[in-house]
Amino acid sequence: MQASVDASINEAGYVRYGALLSLQKKNDWSRVWHMTNAQIMKKHLEAKVIQPLLYRGFTGKYPHFRKEDDDCIELITFQTNKYGGSFTVEVSAVFPNRDNKNFVMYEGLIADRLNVWNTNERYRLKGMYDGWFYYHDLYAKRIMGLGKNFLSVSEKQKENFVAPKGYKLVQEFQEDTAKMICDEVNIQLKKAFRWLEKLKKRKR
Repeated sequence: MQASVDASINEAGYVRYGALLSLQKKNDWSRVWHMTNAQIMKKHLEAKVIQPLLYRGFTGKYPHFRKEDDDCIELITFQTNKYGGSFTVEVSAVFPNRDNKNFVMYEGLIADRLNVWNTNERYRLKGMYDGWFYYHDLYAKRIMGLGKNFLSVSEKQKENFVAPKGYKLVQEFQEDTAKMICDEVNIQLKKAFRWLEKLKKRKR
């Protein structure tokens, strides 16, 4: 029985029992279960960013969350880059019972289904690089007169990736990187909530 436990299991997603114990001690479960960067990032977002939002009274499920507060509905959306590999967060509020609603009413629109993308004014977190929070390896090159150009490299791409001339690695994505990104999201959310309070007062 022990021999069967210690034996190698097929390469489609398992590791030796001894190797699993070793990785468990290092708390590196992403390597045990072969989690993708996106899965690692979402796991930490749920624990370090989304869970505190739920404690604050927000409800919903990724990527849209809402909180009804007096005569307004606060909204938060996690927006994934259409090219993949990064995300940002947008914050806003709507006021269904005020003249200045911060969204355009149209036939069939239901207030309970509103999200940030329906609003006229919203606050977008500045991100860490190029306006986004990247969960890929990231390279950058300074271009005269244009600032920095960024190159996001996915897990599959990095296997045979050679950085183009002038590009330097500015972020290597690992488990700790995901935690650091979450900390930065929370810091930037504090500023977003201050903006939100001003919006709520201005829209009265």
